[in-house]
Amino acid sequence: MKYWQYLAVGLLAAGCSREPVPGDSYFITGDDYRAPADTTVVVAVADTAVAVGLSDTVDVQAETDSMHVSAEDSLYSATDSLEMNPDSLLAADTTSTRYWRFAAVEIQGSLYQSLESVSDVESDILGAHCVRNLVWEMNPWRGFIAGDSVKILYTTEESPRENMVVAFEYIPVSGSANHSFSGYLFTKTGDNWPSVWKPDGSELVKLLDRMPVGTFEEITSVFGEPRGNHIHQGVDYKAPEGTPVYSVTGGSVVRTNWNTPYNGNCVEIGFGGYSEIFLHLNSIAAAVVPGAVIDPGEQIGTIGNSGISTAPHLHYQINGPDGYAIDPYLYFSSHRRTLDAEDMVLFQQRVDLCREMMGE
Repeated sequence: MKYWQYLAVGLLAAGCSREPVPGDSYFITGDDYRAPADTTVVVAVADTAVAVGLSDTVDVQAETDSMHVSAEDSLYSATDSLEMNPDSLLAADTTSTRYWRFAAVEIQGSLYQSLESVSDVESDILGAHCVRNLVWEMNPWRGFIAGDSVKILYTTEESPRENMVVAFEYIPVSGSANHSFSGYLFTKTGDNWPSVWKPDGSELVKLLDRMPVGTFEEITSVFGEPRGNHIHQGVDYKAPEGTPVYSVTGGSVVRTNWNTPYNGNCVEIGFGGYSEIFLHLNSIAAAVVPGAVIDPGEQIGTIGNSGISTAPHLHYQINGPDGYAIDPYLYFSSHRRTLDAEDMVLFQQRVDLCREMMGE
């Protein structure tokens, strides 16, 4: 959640001899999470698992290697809107176009370095907000090639939504194997918050078929994101403090409130040799105590800003039987929502407006 951490460009230092430094939302202890030198740690962006060993060997696993959860077990189906929560902040699209600004940059070095030419906004902030969108279609830390272009329409207006990106387009340099893609901010009927959608009406962000929250502002960090000399171990859901948090899998409560200076209020629930972990909670339900049996979908607490955290959010994590973190997008299946016909009419108007302001 700290913007300077988005400047990291490496996943892991090969043969790193010192223990990892606590990140913004996860404390790695030597007893629980230190891997032997030949251990492979699964790092993934979206649906692809990249096995990065400390010897720098890189392999790619197919998505079919992940554990599949059937649709009937899902807490939320692909056709559902993210539930309306009357206690959360309602956020409309950013429509005050007089605050919109446009920037087009050619990538030379990192995205953040390339954005330093944009004078009216801090490059690390705009870069971090762009990365939250780009990560669903590419690796924004290692995937850029010199000569790639990024067009960004962003707002300088203060808004309940933190991310200032209104629309963007990524254009790979000629001859690159990368593919172009774009996204546009729009609020789906029934949602509390706007999301980013592709021109065809499919959502850029992928939702887990089984979600620990029913509403959220934005996914601000994915599994595998570089954090200095370690990687982010889960998925971060930014949402207003007090937003309900649910157990996805159910199981037996292993522990609560460990390493609280870093994790804040936290819960670990064991299931079938695996465990799900919830960090930075505001409150924990009274029934959630070590040894208690929790049902799938049962509320275990609320989103908070406890521990090392700069804004209210939930860090959700899955640990395997060996105690090492697994990308939730590999453990659970995921989907992209689509806009219905009525929303598509309004969305197309938004796309046309954004493209006009981006000089297309």
